[in-house]
Amino acid sequence: MQRFQKEKKAVKKLQNLLILICRIVAITFLVFAFSQPYKNPTNGLQKAQETIISIFIDNSFSMSAKGTEGELLSESKEAAKQLINSYPNNQRYIISTNALSAVQQRIIDAKSAYEEIDLIKYSPIQRNFNSIFNWTQETKQKIDKRDQKSKSYELLFLSDFQSEFFKLDAIQADSISNINLWQFKPQKVENCYIDSLWFKNKTHRASEENELFFRLNNDSPEDIVNLELTITVNDFSKDIFMSVNGNSNSVNSVNIPVQPEGNSEGKIELRDQMMYWDDEFFFSYQTTANREILIINGKDANERVAKVYGTEPYFDVKETPISKVNQSSFYNKRLIILNGISTISTGLSADILKFKQNGGNILILPSDDIDTRALNQLFADLGLPEVKASQKTALKANSIELRDPTFDGVFEKNEQTDLNLPNFRFIHKTNSKNTSAIALIKLRDESPVFYRSLDQQSFALYSSLKESCSDLVQNTLFPVLCIRIAEMAGSDNIPYHFIGQDKLISFETDVANNGPVKLQNNRTDFIPKTIQKDAYNYIDISGIEAMEYLSQGNFALKQMDTLKMLALNFNRKESSVKLTTTEEMMKKLALKGINSLNSQLFDEKTDVAKIKLNHIKEYWRICIFITIMAIFCEILIAKFWKNKS
Repeated sequence: MQRFQKEKKAVKKLQNLLILICRIVAITFLVFAFSQPYKNPTNGLQKAQETIISIFIDNSFSMSAKGTEGELLSESKEAAKQLINSYPNNQRYIISTNALSAVQQRIIDAKSAYEEIDLIKYSPIQRNFNSIFNWTQETKQKIDKRDQKSKSYELLFLSDFQSEFFKLDAIQADSISNINLWQFKPQKVENCYIDSLWFKNKTHRASEENELFFRLNNDSPEDIVNLELTITVNDFSKDIFMSVNGNSNSVNSVNIPVQPEGNSEGKIELRDQMMYWDDEFFFSYQTTANREILIINGKDANERVAKVYGTEPYFDVKETPISKVNQSSFYNKRLIILNGISTISTGLSADILKFKQNGGNILILPSDDIDTRALNQLFADLGLPEVKASQKTALKANSIELRDPTFDGVFEKNEQTDLNLPNFRFIHKTNSKNTSAIALIKLRDESPVFYRSLDQQSFALYSSLKESCSDLVQNTLFPVLCIRIAEMAGSDNIPYHFIGQDKLISFETDVANNGPVKLQNNRTDFIPKTIQKDAYNYIDISGIEAMEYLSQGNFALKQMDTLKMLALNFNRKESSVKLTTTEEMMKKLALKGINSLNSQLFDEKTDVAKIKLNHIKEYWRICIFITIMAIFCEILIAKFWKNKS
């Protein structure tokens, strides 16, 4: 009996000991669970904190390229949603796109993240990786400052990673967060698009044809043969076929027939299979019955200048003494001729420079007796060489730059020796090696006497029209020069603009017009920012608002009436299919001190569920499981010994 009692006490003692151990384990791991322990891949066990997953999805136009399972944007959105599905419902996220807006700088739950991803659409906003990464760092800092609870971050960037936009110039270092680069590549590395166009003649006369030039780019290693393009201008339409070598471009042209006076709208459309957003390129221009010219006469003005234009009814010439010029004199003018001036005021120089900035052309025909300081400042501002000295000479003009656009269509290329060129008895010497301007006429000793600026807007004679200085006005070259310069002039010579461009667009308005200035077509009604500088008016289509609300197309700029037509396109930077490889990205980021990196190239075999992010491992769930098992064991032990006894 005593032996039985001893065994019973020993069993009871063991039972109590096991129950005590189970309770200690349960309580201990319950405490651990509430303290949320985690293990950092590099730093070991630390104090618990929340891991936020930040997902950036590139929604620029380049993501519209076709991937293995649809467009790249659709693939990246689906990958992001699969990632969210692989995490518990209490996981929180930051979802961002190229907008990088303040609204996106917030933490949201899984359901909201799913909804945000579904709402992502293509955007014309272009961001480089530098801006995106730094915005993410700024978002982290704002959230940490707002919420004192310590957090860790897992950063995901889903993009095609165009070479053009993978810039790291001013990227902020991040040695704490884990960086994940998920690259989505198009099925075929190819795209074809038009990036620019221009007219042979800037002046569009209502009675003349004009030749339209355009450049077609082939971003593919393979040659393109017989690509179909359609050119339309008003009711005119023409189909052409072009072939372009791989990784190159080709310039082609088409003659646009006579169009009625007024605004003309045009479009070039091609049929490309990889990206569709850049398959259309819009343009517009104004066909006029006349062109207004202002001649500002100085003390040595030559009357033959005005007579040259009198032979052409297309040119409407106004003359005024230099002493009576004001800003209103420039209204609706396309060319200003400074005829026989010897000096110029700083105020008039400033007005002329603004006139040029608005697209107008300048022709300077100076006197022989000039104020070098005053005119040299004007020459420099207009991109023309300064006068170093003035001297007498007795030389004949020996050469003309026949290949220059100024003489395009006027002379044959081999007519140089057959031309009767003028004699010069006086010139203003320049330093021809210290200028970007183009010398159009040179003497026998190679001294230039007529220049044009590199931008083809400013022209100047470095002599005088006086008979004692030259016989230029008696030579047939003089009217040719004057008329060609007038034909090239015009503030309405830009056939298209890019949405988001920094350059302001000038327009002219009647003082009787009131109300806001609008950009309108059959799909859009947008009020752009307007700016007035002195007597000039501009609209500004830069900034996020314009890029979000404007689309490609031909627009009427209206106030009360239509002020002018504008063709708007998105720039073709997003058309490039040149991508940065994952190896290049990892290497470049490592050089910037960002080492906690993972990359993934997506294709049809990629399984998001098998991708393990290198984030901090949390153990609170394991602690809860151990606690439950300890309690369960305690119940089993208590019940087992009770039944046995």
